[in-house]
Amino acid sequence: MLTATLALALAVAPAQTGPVTLKWTLKEGDLFYAKTVQDMDMSLGVLGMNQDIKQKVTTVVRFKVKSASPSATVVEMTYVEFTTDGGGFPGAAAIGEKLKGASITATLNDKMKVTKVEGYDKFLDAISGGDENQKTLLKAVMSEGTVQQMFSQTFAIAPGKPVAVGDTWTDTDKMSMGPMGDFVLKQTFKLEGVTGGVAKITSKVEMDFKPGAGGGGFPLKITKADMKADNYRGTYSFDTKAGRLKDATADGSIAGSMTASANGQDIDITMKIKMKGTTAVTDKNPVRD
Repeated sequence: MLTATLALALAVAPAQTGPVTLKWTLKEGDLFYAKTVQDMDMSLGVLGMNQDIKQKVTTVVRFKVKSASPSATVVEMTYVEFTTDGGGFPGAAAIGEKLKGASITATLNDKMKVTKVEGYDKFLDAISGGDENQKTLLKAVMSEGTVQQMFSQTFAIAPGKPVAVGDTWTDTDKMSMGPMGDFVLKQTFKLEGVTGGVAKITSKVEMDFKPGAGGGGFPLKITKADMKADNYRGTYSFDTKAGRLKDATADGSIAGSMTASANGQDIDITMKIKMKGTTAVTDKNPVRD
């Protein structure tokens, strides 16, 4: 009886050992949602004073494929929900309300990398509520590069060529924080296995922070930084038949120190951020259905 049960299980969900293609399959008119829940536990030290911040952020975005061709795919991303629980930056709840319905469009190349973003200024207008001072600050901390990363973290995990179980590939990306500087991310992916048409992929992340030139409405200039990712790892389930990500998790921490300059005074900052997040991609609106 046990032997028969095992044989049936293997027949229903066969493991694949040959090369498999991991690539999003998108066509004009496709509509789907991504819900991300991220828990953050941050310890911040400034001028000898320590502050602990715990925050949970829930984001639901809708993706709509405006057009698709072998060389370029245009995708519109619209915020359906953005909520925060716990601490965090002042005004987060108000910005979350303004985000609802805000859209931005990206063009992806054949490797699902962002080549162009459209509607960025209109997007900032929506979440700043027409307040020019707030818009300037948001532009500093939510730069166009940061918005591009929102698309990249959903679409750009595939290697762009068939891979076999055990194969690895890398992806390097830059997440701009405007005048603050840039996070340079290097991810190493590995195909762990394919069962029942679903590929399991793991990743580990290396991260460096490059200080920027300051200005642009941001009150501080980062003059020195030593920020590293510590044991930051992710897992992905990719539906090879549908050509779509099913779900993903990320777990790890970022720790280090930086020196900021304001009005001629240097401020030493230490921080450690532990993050744990989950993302699920569905055809149905998770807020309504």
